[in-house]
This record gives sequence, C-alpha cells and structure tokens, in this order.
Amino acid sequence: MLSPILIIGGWLVDVLRELAMWGGVLLLLASSLSFYTGWKQRRKAALVTETPRTAVADVESAGVTRIRGTVVPKFERDTFTSPVKGDRECVLAAWEIEELYDTSKTRSWESAASGVHSVPFYIQDESGKLLIDIDDRVVGNETDEVFTPERFLEPDGVSLEGLWCEFDSFDVHVETGYEESPPPRVADFVDSTQGIRLDPMATEWVVDASKRQYYEQTLQQGDKVSVLGYATPRHDVVGSATHPDRFIMTGSEESTLHLSTHPFDDVSRGGGGLLFGLLTGLAGLGLITAVVLM
Repeated sequence: MLSPILIIGGWLVDVLRELAMWGGVLLLLASSLSFYTGWKQRRKAALVTETPRTAVADVESAGVTRIRGTVVPKFERDTFTSPVKGDRECVLAAWEIEELYDTSKTRSWESAASGVHSVPFYIQDESGKLLIDIDDRVVGNETDEVFTPERFLEPDGVSLEGLWCEFDSFDVHVETGYEESPPPRVADFVDSTQGIRLDPMATEWVVDASKRQYYEQTLQQGDKVSVLGYATPRHDVVGSATHPDRFIMTGSEESTLHLSTHPFDDVSRGGGGLLFGLLTGLAGLGLITAVVLM
C-alpha cells in the first residue's frame, strides 16, 4: 500500500525540485536584466548631472554636450512622411513592431523589430544651430538581434545600441490580424527595410487571435527636443572650428546619443531597477541553493 504513495511522493519531489531550479534560473535572468537597466539609467542620470545644459553658441570644442532647441531640417525639402502614422515634415521616426502569438502552448506579445529612420537636421536655439546626423538603425526578425536588453531602457520610445529616443508617448497606430496585410504605406516600408519582413515569426500553428501592432513616434520640423551626446567638429564645412554650426552629434557604440522631447530635468536614477535586481537575484540564488542542498 505504501509503495504507490512513496512513488508518487518521490515524483512530486522531483517535479518541485525541477520547478524550483527553473524558477531560480528565471529569477537570476530577471535580476541581470533589471541590474542592466538600472545601471544604464544611473549612467545616463550621472551624465545629465555632469553636463549642464548649454546654449549652442557655447559649444566651442569636442566633448559631451547637452542642448535643447527646435528641430530644423538641414535642407528645406529634406523631410519625409513617416511610415506608420503618416506624419509629414519628419526628420526622425522611431518605430517598433510587436506580434501576438496565440498558439497551443502560449499567448504572448513578442518584439518583431524596432528601429529609427532619420535624415540630418539641426537643433536650433536663440544662439545658433548644431547638426544631428543619425544613421538608420534596425533590430529585426532577420538580424538575429530581436531581443536586446537596450529595448527596455526607454518605455516611451526606442532604445538601440548607441541611440536612445524618448517621447511624450509611444503608441500603437496600426494593428492587423494574423493574415491581414498592413496599409500600403506600412507594407512598402517593411518590404523596403532590410532586416524586417512581413512573414510572422511564429514557428508553429497559430489561431485567428494572433495579430501585429505597429508603434511609432516622430520628430517634425518645429518640435522642441533635448539632445545629450558627444559633439565633434564637422568635416564637410570650411571655416572656424569653434563656430557652433561647425559641430555635429551622432550616435555610436562608444558614445550614446540621447534624444528626448523632455528637458532632462527629471531623469530616472535607476534605483528601482537596481533594488529589484538585488532582491530577485537573492531569491534566485536562494532557490537554486535550496535545490542543490536537498
């Protein structure tokens, strides 16, 4: 009589041990991601504190610079219509595509792609203007980099390696069903953008509830924007190297460029992320240790 009970009891113990081990691993992964996010936010806050906002005319040499001004296209007609919202006179469009998979095993949203499309533009204040030149960036379902920790750094925008874009809001503007084609403007954009595709990422059978959402926010001529990044002398102009028109700001892996419609007055210091990472890390280690010692 006791044998079946002992067998079932042993099986339950093994199941609970495996669940506890996987739970500990997941908590450690969440801890690492939270620590990374908190650390990046703390670095940004420190950079903001160390770099007071300055007038464009006061930029006299290469270095980390923080300015706020109005968006002005580099050339009068050098703007574009954004691919998702259809905003006109844009100099920058930050976008993200998410897919909902309703499968036999799970129902979850996953990031399919994100990126930034931009043309050169100036940030102009009362004292002068400074050039911003950002290369187009794509992290997509054909680049093998869909999941990157950077995507969690700006909840109201897009964060990529070397570039953070923050807006007042970052909303869904187009939603399609699983087998439904997006509007022609969006379809043309996806088809012409290297690194993303219209084919869903799902590798198993899905039901009709699966869908795709397209997020976007833009910078247009006349918008107010704050910029924090490394300014370097331009090489495409001739003249005094100390004149503000002679400097340019770009984003790179070595020097992140921060764009925000906010004035950087209230930047998160990452304390919440660091604390959450510490607590989840301790909990994960505790679970794994308990399983090992059982």
